[in-house]
Amino acid sequence: MQISGVIKFGAPMYNKGDARGCARLYRQTALSIARDASVTSEEIRSCLRDAVAKADEIARKAAEEDPMGGEEDQRTQERVAWALRRGLDRVVDLIMDPPVDEPTVYRPSDENDTAGDDDDDAPAEDEAAAPRTPTVDAETAALFDFAKTPDLAGRWRSLNDGVMGGVSDGRMRAGSGSGDRHAVFEGTVRLENNGGFSSVRASFGSGIDLSQFQGFYMDVRPGDEASAGKEYLLIVKDDECMTTQVNFKAKFGTGKKGGGKWERVKVPFAAFDRPERMGRAVMRGALRTEAVCEVGLMVLKGEGNVGAFALDVLELGCFK
Repeated sequence: MQISGVIKFGAPMYNKGDARGCARLYRQTALSIARDASVTSEEIRSCLRDAVAKADEIARKAAEEDPMGGEEDQRTQERVAWALRRGLDRVVDLIMDPPVDEPTVYRPSDENDTAGDDDDDAPAEDEAAAPRTPTVDAETAALFDFAKTPDLAGRWRSLNDGVMGGVSDGRMRAGSGSGDRHAVFEGTVRLENNGGFSSVRASFGSGIDLSQFQGFYMDVRPGDEASAGKEYLLIVKDDECMTTQVNFKAKFGTGKKGGGKWERVKVPFAAFDRPERMGRAVMRGALRTEAVCEVGLMVLKGEGNVGAFALDVLELGCFK
């Protein structure tokens, strides 16, 4: 798609401080599409024309207030770039026509399965990281068993909104206290500088084959009372995602109260049917479970999610 390719080039320009060049690229793209006779959607044309008009108005007012283009010029170019970017993003949404239904939020199951019951069936750490996963007869298989090896938290790298200029923070660390060993995904989601997310990711290298399973499970609990009821995203990437910067996301939540009880959340692979890039839908197939290369956890801005958070994680694996 032309717009996706342009954003792929424009966003790094903006992040490196060249907001003017980014804005110029976005404006040229918007006008090119709006004037293209093959574009028959008046809604798309109107959306792009409105974005250009808004950007031009921002630039015009700034020039009137400061004809010499002083210290505020960089800020003006950033505002111009964002006005155009939002117009381009809106067009992508119109083209993709995403479903209007709200995505499912997966919560702790009502089943009587107890977190940690399947420890004897879990593969060892080096087996989980192997290029291919051997056939597992058990109903579950742990990919990360933090109760056995809390130091596995060190395999998870942070990926926060600093890549977009934000100031949120987050990390995965080995937990302590409460009489058990686990990992903690913790941090703070902040909205400054168009930010609003914190995440951690763990790599499986060239990929592992999880096609024999039906989905992921997580044994989790709120890390503190303030985090009870918060919603998170489980991020998954297959081999194709790694080369196209696409993610699959599924929303899940913990119990509404703290108290230290571990709860198992199950997310079926069928939930990963809406591929996206930077929050925007893209056209490709569902998750390739035979080549899963990365998993992650994310807190995304939204009602109740801004501010400090803490999610205790005992185990993450797959179920049949």
